[in-house]
Amino acid sequence: MSHQHHDIFESRKQFQLERIILFSDAVFAIAITLLIIEIKVPHFENGVTQQELAHELSVKIPEFFGFILSFAVIGQFWMSHHRLFGYITNYTSKLMWLNLLMLLWIVVMPFSTFLNMQHGNLDIVWFWYSVNLALIELSYYFLWKYVGNKEDLCYVANDKKFISYVYRRCIVTFFIFLSGGLITLLPWMPMKWFARFVFALIFPALAILRNQYIKHNKKAPF
Repeated sequence: MSHQHHDIFESRKQFQLERIILFSDAVFAIAITLLIIEIKVPHFENGVTQQELAHELSVKIPEFFGFILSFAVIGQFWMSHHRLFGYITNYTSKLMWLNLLMLLWIVVMPFSTFLNMQHGNLDIVWFWYSVNLALIELSYYFLWKYVGNKEDLCYVANDKKFISYVYRRCIVTFFIFLSGGLITLLPWMPMKWFARFVFALIFPALAILRNQYIKHNKKAPF
């Protein structure tokens, strides 16, 4: 009888954990879909020539750039979230609230993206966009910080080297995103332009951290 009770408890726990994951996936999917809503198809009253359509589409190139950037970033956050919950074996109310905190900033992303599409040349807009991304990454760090030392929630919690590696990834990414906004505050135009491309530093920075970890840990859990 106790064995049956245990099975029911485990099934319920797994069901509740899957609900958290499915809800999160839905929020990511909606946010990433809303990114394209603001890019309107050019409208012409009395027909259109090929040249006129080409001109109108060329005007929207910055909007498509903003869409692709945010699509890639949200997609990467979703992949990180997917990997994190792949290690989680249980849940608590605090985990759910921390997860909701991260999803809050994900939901704000379409607004930040639309603002960047329309006024990305303004420093205050890029500052807000960068801070939005930094807050998502900080929330992701809080999630890992919470489950990273709880073996009853995360099955890699006892792997201190891996947890330390994940913390470093989060911190480095957070500061790169934040620097994209802070650099715009500097009164020097070349640095303001550099702020628009500073996110590219994430790729080599994370590659270095990953290579260092793999070099010293042949059995990486990813």
